Amino acid sequence: MAKHAAGKIQIVSHGPSCFDGVVSAVTVARFYQGFNVIPLFAANQDADRIIQELRVVGPGDEIWITDLSWNHAETARHLRRLGETGARVFWIDHHRSALRRLGSVEFDVSFTGKLLSEDFSASRLAYNFLTDRNDLPDIENRRAALRSFFPIIDMADDHDRWVHHLPESSDWALAVQTLGSIESYRELLQLSTPVMTRALAQALESGKRAMRQSIDLADSTAVERPLGEGLKLVTACCFGYSSEVAAHIYNKRTNTIVALLDMRSGGVSLRRSADCTADLSRIASALGGGGHAAASGFVIEKAKSALAAELSEVLGESILRTLSPGTH
Repeated sequence: MAKHAAGKIQIVSHGPSCFDGVVSAVTVARFYQGFNVIPLFAANQDADRIIQELRVVGPGDEIWITDLSWNHAETARHLRRLGETGARVFWIDHHRSALRRLGSVEFDVSFTGKLLSEDFSASRLAYNFLTDRNDLPDIENRRAALRSFFPIIDMADDHDRWVHHLPESSDWALAVQTLGSIESYRELLQLSTPVMTRALAQALESGKRAMRQSIDLADSTAVERPLGEGLKLVTACCFGYSSEVAAHIYNKRTNTIVALLDMRSGGVSLRRSADCTADLSRIASALGGGGHAAASGFVIEKAKSALAAELSEVLGESILRTLSPGTH
């Protein structure tokens, strides 16, 4: 790669509370220490809008899209226009739903660099890509800054790909999910050792309590439905912490798909038991979302209003019976 002096660095990564998305952004930011780095975090349904809102100041600006893809051809046209002004555009992703669509018009962009693979999480892919760079001043110090951060990257990879060989990775993911993307980004950016800051540690304890409440909500709303040939679907409501809640639900079940409606966001998370082979990314993609074979998601815009409408019908009938003449 030719020598190049970067200007403003804009990072759009997966959020709003994704461990791998946050660590991907921090990985890029640590490599670009000393530059003007601006992190942005986007849920899947917001990716097109946020990317289309990006602007560049001049040649030398860089745009990094990590742990995230987009859906519309207009987003590709916008990225091409930014490239024509001199911006350098990079894309790092590992979601199967994105890899399956390579060659589609929405990805028709002249990327300065990209690394797309299911072999690692996005943060680990970003680490691999950046440690191969040689076009910035003081490159050895920049590589050293990434190497010192590698234990966190390793935990993000372990948790996001459901490897779970590192017991502490679940706690870090829970702390980041509770604290939120921007705040977690700031905390992780200042780490010199893989030890939680006070803010992350407090978020972990708060997250454990909130996760328990979300699990209780899922248990009280869970409905199981057979889909044939031994495959089962369990649907439930939760209040965040969808991966942890799903693991609780399918813990004693086999060949099960879990679909959780998050009452915070209105998004639906799909997870599967360890023995289930259904490709959840195909299901989510058909519904306008995406993700991995074992963990995907999509949004049903009217999900909350549909629940409210059903409550209105049930409660309305009860009120009419209660208040009708002759009732006490």
